[in-house]
Amino acid sequence: MTHAFDCTVRRALARDTMLGLAHDAEQAMIIVRKDDRIAGLLDNEQELLQTAVERYLAQSTTCRQWPTGEVDHDWSFRSSGNANAASILRFCDYLGEPLPSTPAIEELYEAALAELRPTDGPMRDPSAEVTITYRLVRSLRAAGRAAEALALSATLDREFFNGSGAETRAGDVDFETGACLLELGQARQVHSALGELTQTYWESTEARHYSTRHRHGFILALADQATDHTQGAVTRMAQALEHLVEYRVADTRHDVYELSLTLTLAELSALSADGNERAVVLAERALGIAERVRGRWGVISRARTPLSTAFRRVYGDVALLASRLRGPGAAEIGLRVCLAAKQTGLAVQMRAEASLLPTQLQGLVDEVLRAEQIKPLDPSADADAIRRQRDEQKQRLAELHRRIEKRVNPILAELTLPTPTNLTALLRAIGDRHALDFAALPDTLAKEANWFRTLTTPDGGVFFEPFDPGDELVRYVDGRRGRNPGDEVDLHLGAPDWHRLGVDILPGELRRRLAAAVDKPLELVVSAHRELCLLPWAALVVDATGTRLVSRAVLTQTPVLTCLSDSPPPPVSGPALVRLVSRAEQGASIEQERLAWGLGKTKDGRVPLSRRTLDGQTLDLHHSPRISAALRTRTDYGLIHITAHGGGHGLEQHLKLPEEIDTAGRLSAGYALALHWPESTLMVSCQVGAVTNAEDTEPVGLVVAVLTGGGRCVAAAIEEVANLPTGRMAARLVELIRRPEVRLDHALRLAQLSFIHEPVANWALFNAYVR
Repeated sequence: MTHAFDCTVRRALARDTMLGLAHDAEQAMIIVRKDDRIAGLLDNEQELLQTAVERYLAQSTTCRQWPTGEVDHDWSFRSSGNANAASILRFCDYLGEPLPSTPAIEELYEAALAELRPTDGPMRDPSAEVTITYRLVRSLRAAGRAAEALALSATLDREFFNGSGAETRAGDVDFETGACLLELGQARQVHSALGELTQTYWESTEARHYSTRHRHGFILALADQATDHTQGAVTRMAQALEHLVEYRVADTRHDVYELSLTLTLAELSALSADGNERAVVLAERALGIAERVRGRWGVISRARTPLSTAFRRVYGDVALLASRLRGPGAAEIGLRVCLAAKQTGLAVQMRAEASLLPTQLQGLVDEVLRAEQIKPLDPSADADAIRRQRDEQKQRLAELHRRIEKRVNPILAELTLPTPTNLTALLRAIGDRHALDFAALPDTLAKEANWFRTLTTPDGGVFFEPFDPGDELVRYVDGRRGRNPGDEVDLHLGAPDWHRLGVDILPGELRRRLAAAVDKPLELVVSAHRELCLLPWAALVVDATGTRLVSRAVLTQTPVLTCLSDSPPPPVSGPALVRLVSRAEQGASIEQERLAWGLGKTKDGRVPLSRRTLDGQTLDLHHSPRISAALRTRTDYGLIHITAHGGGHGLEQHLKLPEEIDTAGRLSAGYALALHWPESTLMVSCQVGAVTNAEDTEPVGLVVAVLTGGGRCVAAAIEEVANLPTGRMAARLVELIRRPEVRLDHALRLAQLSFIHEPVANWALFNAYVR
């Protein structure tokens, strides 16, 4: 095999195995959710998997006392317990995330089969025997024991399947036989083992109508590919897909079959000379199927769970394929799949941290989670019943999404109930801005994630490509993460090569456009991911002469591009709420900001919560000293400016405000979610602008809470900042936003340009976030 062919075949086999194991594990968990009251209350998938295994292992030892002479009727219960535990354990192990105290998986399958094979009578359940034996073969191969799996599959002649009620499993076992030969490096023997000996069976008997006949064609196509017959592989694979579509039955396995087959055919088509357009169509179809399966399984794409990991790998495969295809259609698929992989399921995280939420939001989160639950159908349910259930759930979710969007905020609706990306609507929302989206996704084969970036332009262009973020980013991020809390602020941030970072991270097309933006800066919105969230984007150098990105662009960030639901933020308007926590209150250096607002102070140096118009005409104290009280109901405030110490992560990220008695002197992100925030917010605090958009962690924090609560633009620092320089820049910001018709993001840029010749940490650590 050549490397390219070997990689294509290996990827197809690994993905098919992963999806098949995921399906069986999910089916086993459905039973537990349905029958176990405690398991039904678990939101954490890892806990549910562990609970399910423990329940099935307990079930596998069931032995009630039957009257003398009575047959033991618990054999089926014990057999399914062993088999279901084995299916969950094998899936987790295959994903590299084994559950604690894992028993010997193949021994569980053997124990399940032993319950079906009494020593003094006939086979108790031939259908279960066939299914469990197939799973044992697949488990052996998945564990790297292909020779043992091949030997077992060789013992299963057609008589083994006949009359069992599970005759269609013959296609699955044929697939395993061929897969074992491929993994053993015996690709040329696949056709002799399957093609010649079983051709008559699949073409001249009733088996030609079995939905799983496609599995036979699938593995023969992979053998064609492995022996350098790409066109033959494409033809055979296309025939297999046509057969699946024509003869599929109302079994959830067939969605997984179709996803595996469609994506593999797309990858093979991309290798053929004239297959680009076909591959684009198939890749889009595969993405749609993946979204359908993910929705039915209730999988949150970014979560620390095996099912989520499986879907991220599928998304990574689609992104890799899209990056190798040509044309705008392929670029749009690349963007769509990266957005799907980064979509949030914030409701689950909010439920897990419910104690940090106000009461009114806890009820909303519970309602979202109930709406997302799919009630298990009877195994005999037909295709119409499954379709009706899907349609009913989609209708419930759509109605709830509209209600949250109307009553709370579009961003909360999108974060808690993400919908498939509508690229037309997204490009309309981006409008005259340029937008950069980044995603780091694992694929089925690679241990390390692959990086992708998408540039969208005001003329509707979409540019999608893989890229290497480079060693300079690794060194920079390692340096930032390696600091100790309380260390003195490094004014030069480790002195990285800012030009090298700019070249590595920014697309060439964008750098060309920035070079031309001398007189009028570009509007650029960025959705970062993983390590890129730690980067002070304003400091990047875009050309050999040392031009900073902030000199050529009005730079804004957004937690997830799909949350960009509106036009650019409006100009700052008043009245303003101002709260500056002084050093006397264990706060920051606020003197310059106080003077910029023309505020007085109390005898002890405090600057309490004050109302201020932008033109300086009025000045008085708010009737309540607490921000949480001032923002509890909708107001006419257009701006809030808070200077205080900050810290924490996720829903616990907070501002230290001594007067917030109800929240122990802190205003947390969890509490802030229930407040009504003005359109513009300036938070002069350490860390609270750090929106960590990690692969398996939701981008939750104070910034997201403010945007969720009605904010349109938030300016905040992404890490620790020095008091005096930060106070100077904040004061400059205040001077700028008090001018007529100035946007907060524009003001931040102008303030940064005022100090651009100072050390980078004095100005570049503030980001402007928009929704």
